[in-house]
Amino acid sequence: MTLKMESLEPKWTPMKALTKADEYIKNLPVQPISIGWTKEYDVDFSNLMNSSNRELETFITMFGGYRAYLETELAGITAKKGALEAAFDEGFATASYTVNRDREEGGQKRLTKEELRGAILITYDGLRELRRDVIELEVAFTRVGGLLNTYKSAYDAVSRIVTLRTLTKDGIKIG
Repeated sequence: MTLKMESLEPKWTPMKALTKADEYIKNLPVQPISIGWTKEYDVDFSNLMNSSNRELETFITMFGGYRAYLETELAGITAKKGALEAAFDEGFATASYTVNRDREEGGQKRLTKEELRGAILITYDGLRELRRDVIELEVAFTRVGGLLNTYKSAYDAVSRIVTLRTLTKDGIKIG
């Protein structure tokens, strides 16, 4: 009895892609915003409107820095995903030609688009792995993008308060 190599390897699932993305987020030097995490900065985001100017300065610096970092991180993920997608597309096109040519030379009918995709992904392990890598990067992109949006919103909230204070300080009555 021979064991297939595939049966010895852990099976890939979409949940593994989600888990990998979660691990990726945990390893970033940027934490998800939660109720009490700003306590380490000795500021209270939940009471933002009553924050001192010094606390607002801390918030805007922190959120702006994290925001910039996450934008750079997203650019890196986008670049890597683009390269892997290009490699997959090129390999898939070559494999498609090869599978169709071999079938025609063997006197077999051409496969439908879906059948051809299945045949290629079963036959070419490297392409299957590349596609899985792309899926994992798409999940990471979405998760990092969500974290970036959180920091953008927090930055914007602090910025609005600074603007309101500046307007009232300059004698412009609001409301």
